[in-house]
Amino acid sequence: MKYGIAFKLGVLLALVGVLAAGLSGFYAYAASREILLKSAKQELLTSTRVLARRITLNREEVSRNLLMLATHPAVLRALQEPDAEAPAEQMATLFKQLMLANPSYFQLRLISASAHGLERVRVDRQLAGLIRVSGEDLQEKGHFDYVADTLKLAAGETYLSRISINHERGANTGQDQPTLQLAMPVRSQGGDAAAGLIVVNVDLNGMFALLQADLPAGFKLFLANGEGDILIHPDSARTFGFDRGRRVLMQDEMAQVADIVSGRFDAAVFETSENDYAMAPMVAAFIGQTIKVHSNESRLVLGLAQPLAEVLSRSQPLASELLQIVSLLCLLCLLLAAGLARAITRPINAVSAAAQRFAEGLPPGPLPLARKDELGSLARSFAWMQGQISEQMADLLRKQEALEHLAQHDMLTGLPNRRLLEVRLDGFIAAARRHGGGVCVLFIDLDRFKVLNDRYGHDAGDAVLKIIAERLLGMMREVDTVARLGGDEFVVLLEAQTSMDHVAAIAEKLLSGLTAPIAYQGHELALGASIGIGRYPQDGQTRAEIMAKADQAMYAAKAVGQGGVRFYSSAKE
Repeated sequence: MKYGIAFKLGVLLALVGVLAAGLSGFYAYAASREILLKSAKQELLTSTRVLARRITLNREEVSRNLLMLATHPAVLRALQEPDAEAPAEQMATLFKQLMLANPSYFQLRLISASAHGLERVRVDRQLAGLIRVSGEDLQEKGHFDYVADTLKLAAGETYLSRISINHERGANTGQDQPTLQLAMPVRSQGGDAAAGLIVVNVDLNGMFALLQADLPAGFKLFLANGEGDILIHPDSARTFGFDRGRRVLMQDEMAQVADIVSGRFDAAVFETSENDYAMAPMVAAFIGQTIKVHSNESRLVLGLAQPLAEVLSRSQPLASELLQIVSLLCLLCLLLAAGLARAITRPINAVSAAAQRFAEGLPPGPLPLARKDELGSLARSFAWMQGQISEQMADLLRKQEALEHLAQHDMLTGLPNRRLLEVRLDGFIAAARRHGGGVCVLFIDLDRFKVLNDRYGHDAGDAVLKIIAERLLGMMREVDTVARLGGDEFVVLLEAQTSMDHVAAIAEKLLSGLTAPIAYQGHELALGASIGIGRYPQDGQTRAEIMAKADQAMYAAKAVGQGGVRFYSSAKE
């Protein structure tokens, strides 16, 4: 039996159409899958960096708390007058307030440099609540390394221990738990030797549980020390192997992490296969995080992972649509190839070319959307598919921008945080150095904020901070920067060259606005503020110098009396 050319052409066109449809669908699916994987990797890396920044901010917050305790007037009395109960009771009250505000604190202690490192004040977190330990239950800690190492530090410097299992004798809930110790020496003004030290034990699991609670569901958290010893892992049996006499290293389980542990690279993003690491396939991002404090451990390896199946599940609706499109095209080709061979060639080629261009990231080109037949339906379905992918990409971009905004702005007030402030200050200094001019930093610390916070609660404190932020923004120009460093500390950054009198006038204007009463739930809340001013180039040449000088000036203003303004040049007098 001989077949005519129409039949052969129809069969040929049908086969070509089926093949083109299948390849177009497969290529579009493969391209969308690759785009999803790349987006997921970038999102994971961004999330890991944001998490690392939050860890650094938490550590800095602990250091600020330690500095507040170490410089409190009652701390030296508690050390120098061990028989006086009033200063010890006052410090114990401060310890309890801090531990109430920070649930991750296992224990806060004031340890004397004398009497073999005897504990003078100690508050433990127990199942029954916060307990002050006193009398014969206070222990001598002079034989522990963290005591000797901390006493050698200068005033304001922070000691950071290695992350380990806490085996110190005691009844607090942190015993035999992963713990991080931070400590700061207590020094009298002009004293040669430290009189003692403040030590806080931080619950590692609790701190990271709070951080992980903000991550999307399904994300897995990994943490290792600078040598690669696993500290946090989805499988808890792999953690703290060195505490049980064996080493369980992250680089042995994930070879891609070895270069981060060695310091060759700061970040790695990779996929794992079915048989890797005794876990389901996943997409992972790891970074090396350097902690710049006086410590035996200056580097951590932090990682986030997401199951590969969860990432690829986003492509399932697209795969279903592609399958329907390909099936429809195959059916049309089989039914209409004989009579419409010439008519269907051009539209199929157009769709295939559009899929190719779209997969390469180019505009898809013209499609036969106006046709009323199945090819028009195919073209419209392809356009819908393109819209779905574009919408997913836009959604991923919005999430990435939100994460970047979160990393650079204060969550409560929406003001720039320390990171964005430092970037802008570096830019202003660089511009002033090139073109001449100056930069001013106004360091603002609210007075009586802690009293207000303790009396009316944290909700009132948060409301006050938001109102203060709005007042500062309302009093400054758009070209100036208003930032919140944390707590009740704000910074105003003036870009333009200004005279000392002009800056003083601005500071007085801010002081007047900040001290105006605040209405809150029928109460009039009165606050004060102390403002320290550091200027470039008069007070320093770098960001760190200007910020430090402004901070010193603020403390000088606070020392004279609440509600003052002080330039650094005046603070030295």
